[in-house]
Amino acid sequence: MTNEKLISARKAKKMTQTDIAIYLKISQPQYFKREKGQVKIIDTEWSSIAKLLGVQVEDIYEPFAGQITLHDQLSLEIDSLKEKLKMLEEKD
Repeated sequence: MTNEKLISARKAKKMTQTDIAIYLKISQPQYFKREKGQVKIIDTEWSSIAKLLGVQVEDIYEPFAGQITLHDQLSLEIDSLKEKLKMLEEKD
C-alpha cells in the first residue's frame, strides 16, 4: 500500500523523494520504501515530514498496512544494493 496522501502532499510542494530523504538523513531508496508502504514510517518521521511539507501529520498520515517478512525485507535490500552497485559501475 502506498502512502497516497503523503505522495500528493510532497508533489504539491514540488519536492522530490531525495529532498525528503536528505531531511530525514536516510537514503532515497530507503525513503522510497517508506513512501511505497514497504517499510513503516515511524512517528518521529511522520512529524518531521509534516514539518518539512508545512502540513499537519493528520493531513498525510496513513496507517501501516503491510507486514513484511524477513525474506521480503532482505530481497528489497538486495535489490537496493544491486542498484547501488550498478550506479557505481556506471560511474567508472
